[in-house]
Amino acid sequence: MNSNRTSIKRLLLLDLKIAEHELSQFSGGYSGKFDSAENFHKTLKRAITNFELGDDSVINDLWNWFAPTCDWDDLVGDLNLGNRIFERLKELK
Repeated sequence: MNSNRTSIKRLLLLDLKIAEHELSQFSGGYSGKFDSAENFHKTLKRAITNFELGDDSVINDLWNWFAPTCDWDDLVGDLNLGNRIFERLKELK
């Protein structure tokens, strides 16, 4: 794996952990794929763990959740963090 990709993954993981913490502060809500912030949090936490363990297949799910106007924006709304995560994901796709 090239060092640039490794750096992007490391930065993405840091941002995802920040996002997971922010999301843990929310309850209720609704998005296209999740019926509550709690369910999104549970699913995101599992995806982060899998990504940490080297499972890059979760990148597609993360891409969909953090794409502009998708689940992250619907349930949390931290556009700066969401956009930063999405940009890092674009570099890995």
